Amino acid sequence: MSEANGPQTLWEVSSSGGNLHRVFLELAGTLNQKGSWTPDGKYFLFQIFSQNRTDLWAVREKGDLLHKVDHHPVRLTSGPMSFNSAQPSADGNKIYAVGVQPRAELVRYDAKSREFLPYLQGASITDVSFSPDGLWLAYVTYPEGILWRSRVDGTQKLQLTSRVPSFANLPRCSPDGKQIVFFGADPGHRARLYVISGDGGTPRMLPVGEFDTLSPTWMPDGNSIVFNDTASGRLGAIKVMDTTTLKVTVIPDSKNLFATVTSPDGRYITGPSIDIQKLLLYDFSSRTWSELLKMNVGSTNWSKDSKYIYFDTGLSENPAFYRVRVADRKLERLADLKGFRRMVFGWLPWSGITRDGSPLLLRDISSQEVYALDLETP
Repeated sequence: MSEANGPQTLWEVSSSGGNLHRVFLELAGTLNQKGSWTPDGKYFLFQIFSQNRTDLWAVREKGDLLHKVDHHPVRLTSGPMSFNSAQPSADGNKIYAVGVQPRAELVRYDAKSREFLPYLQGASITDVSFSPDGLWLAYVTYPEGILWRSRVDGTQKLQLTSRVPSFANLPRCSPDGKQIVFFGADPGHRARLYVISGDGGTPRMLPVGEFDTLSPTWMPDGNSIVFNDTASGRLGAIKVMDTTTLKVTVIPDSKNLFATVTSPDGRYITGPSIDIQKLLLYDFSSRTWSELLKMNVGSTNWSKDSKYIYFDTGLSENPAFYRVRVADRKLERLADLKGFRRMVFGWLPWSGITRDGSPLLLRDISSQEVYALDLETP
């Protein structure tokens, strides 16, 4: 079972329908909703997502004359591989599980050759964001979820986060290139906004929003951040925060949008509707929303001159990469993504652009196999 806008939890109830209660409260991490029993009913197998991978756990449920029941869960695997979909064998002596070694490759679409070519040596990184001067970039390693910054050629790397938060998302460089804003997620906790110096240090959490706070982007003055807040209980409300006073204002009529981004010139906010069937645009000068497009929309990015919005069509039946010109709504198809094996995690596959507008995508090169794990029980 799961709580609305909160961490997933497991519950237990007797066969008669009584004694409903949560279980495994002492364990850190996100509990997978699927579990299975060994054939003799003595052990319950389940999975926990923590430190950016899934491990298998077991807890004894039945005892006998020779064994006192110990209800303390026991970890069965400890990485580095993720294990999912555990099922015990008929005799209960083995556990069959899918072992996944997650790995991705950052690629750039080359319009001349119409091929996807490795970018930054095909590093396993995502959420790439360039500084306004084009000299630096921030990114998140996959699957570790660690925030780094480097020169645009990949040199002068500096690790910015470690365990707090445990997973960084969608970093954005400030207009002066000195700071990076991102939202961080920890298993069992709400997503929060953080700011960190590009030279390193301790991430500063911005105490705004009651629930998940997502998708931050800077305003041109470098003193304000636009973000999504789920305080209404649903993805939606777009807000602007003063980073000095932490004063927050709400963008009018901004509910039920997500993954919004602010144009570099600060005039617009754009983002897909929550059903990913529309691309909407907010004009700060007129304080009005308009519909740019009516089609599948996934990740969105602005060109550095604020004239174009680049986007992909997410997980639609006809995946492709487009750009639309704000002035006249002219739509251009830049790349066909059919047959491209995209890495999918979170809400939608990530995509970005280079400084010259070339599409950036994350190719899934993970490996997975079925493993038989020996299970020895007392």
